Order: sequence, then structure tokens, then C-alpha cells
Amino acid sequence: MSKKKEITINTRVDETIHRQMREKASTYFGGNISALIRCASLKYSEEVTSSEPSETNPQLIALISTAIKKIDRIGVNHNQAVKCINEKMKMSPLVFTANDLLPFSQFGGEMKIIQDMLRYLYEMLKS
Repeated sequence: MSKKKEITINTRVDETIHRQMREKASTYFGGNISALIRCASLKYSEEVTSSEPSETNPQLIALISTAIKKIDRIGVNHNQAVKCINEKMKMSPLVFTANDLLPFSQFGGEMKIIQDMLRYLYEMLKS
């Protein structure tokens, strides 16, 4: 004995989709659109593809990896430069010169490259 169907689900569609649904219902379900929708929703077994890792953008991954490596390298270089300056300052504060700050100007150029990469990544993700 079949259970009584007491729940109603309303769905809005445009004229084209409604016509296609009527045609499928006529062909496969004797014109019963409710049976078509029940069958389609309960028997549907295709995997969702929009969030699968296989659809990742290799260019996006490469840019992110490169940006992370550049940021890490800048951090290591920054720490080495600061350590060198601190050791010189411990020995004699008067030994400190403007040349000791030269590595920091190089970090600025590298940071500009990273900023450009991150802006490009942002635009890729936004679109």
C-alpha cells in the first residue's frame, strides 16, 4: 500500500524548462511531472564536479606556490640581515653604516613582485 503524499513542493521555472519537463514527463511518466521530479531527484547519482580538486587551476596553484616561496625567502633574508646588523652593533655601534641597510632596499623590489602576483591572483579568483 502506497503512502499518501501530503507534502507539496513548489518550484518556479521558465517556459522553456516547463515545456522540456512536460515532454520528458509525457515520454517517460505518462505526463506525470511530479513522478518525473521524484525520479530525477531520487535516482540522481552523478558526482558534484564544481568543487572537485581535479578542476583546480594549475596556473593559480603555481602562482600561489611561487608567491609563498618568495615571501619565505624574503623572511629568511630579512632575518639574516637583521642578525648581521645586530652582531655589528654589539661589537661597536659606530661600525654601522648605510651599506648595512642595502639588503632592505632589495626586499622592496621583491615585495613589489609579490604584490603584483597577489593582485593578479585576486583578479583570477574574482573572475
